[in-house]
Amino acid sequence: MLLQDKMRHTKFSTSEQIVVDFMLDQQEHLKDYSTTMIAQETYTSPSILVRISKKLGFSGYSEFKKCFLEEVHYLMKDFKEIDANMPFSKDDTYLQLASKLVALKKESLDDTFSLLHYEDIQKAIHLMKKASIIKVFAISNMTFLAEEFVFKMRHIGKETQTYSLSNMIYQEAVLSTPSDCAICISYSGESGELLTAVNHLKYNQVPVIAITSIGQNTLTKLADVTLYTTTREKAYSKIGGFSSITSISLLLDTLYACYFQSDYYYHYAYKLKLAQQTEQRQIENDIVKEG
Repeated sequence: MLLQDKMRHTKFSTSEQIVVDFMLDQQEHLKDYSTTMIAQETYTSPSILVRISKKLGFSGYSEFKKCFLEEVHYLMKDFKEIDANMPFSKDDTYLQLASKLVALKKESLDDTFSLLHYEDIQKAIHLMKKASIIKVFAISNMTFLAEEFVFKMRHIGKETQTYSLSNMIYQEAVLSTPSDCAICISYSGESGELLTAVNHLKYNQVPVIAITSIGQNTLTKLADVTLYTTTREKAYSKIGGFSSITSISLLLDTLYACYFQSDYYYHYAYKLKLAQQTEQRQIENDIVKEG
């Protein structure tokens, strides 16, 4: 859930609600206000900001303000004119429709890149490198993205697994050890099946890399590091997950590419040798054909 949505739906006292309404109204201008200035503007006391922050799940006002302003900055970015939920209309020609999907996917990739932070990627790659097994937990259509990631990782010699049957994710989570690493994928961050598995993982002290939407959700609270997807789609009313799927695919490709680069020549040699031993087929297309 976005922080601003949580602020609108959390029950506050009358005086707290006045301050919350003030912050929601100020948006990016909140950065210019100290706690004393907010108290003066709302005829309250600075301590009320701490109470509000703790009701919203933060340790204090400084942590809340940082997250609030980051969310405001993200939501104010120009996402052009393509609606991620309804990117095309019933009157579009096939080529117009395809053009809009291309534009949406380009915007989604740029948006995802803007949410990437070097420190988070570095920490994720560190966890992956020291893991004996990387286990990818996903449900529904996300399992296809997980399978593609696992395919690539195994082809450079890293033991990586995923599980297409939902009942298997519980067993594999219970069987996991601290020497493993889990990548958990959920756009909402609130998928019940996945969260059950994540709780088993945390009980077993397994490091968790989360791939999920921005804002507060249960998955981010449980994760050791989080990579954020573009967050423009509604949970149910979208035509299809064009934007989120593109975003998650980029994040998984980034993890694969960064891991590959960590021992570039070894991984390339491993992949090349495996391909030469297993991919024997006649190719007539000169562009595709190996030299």
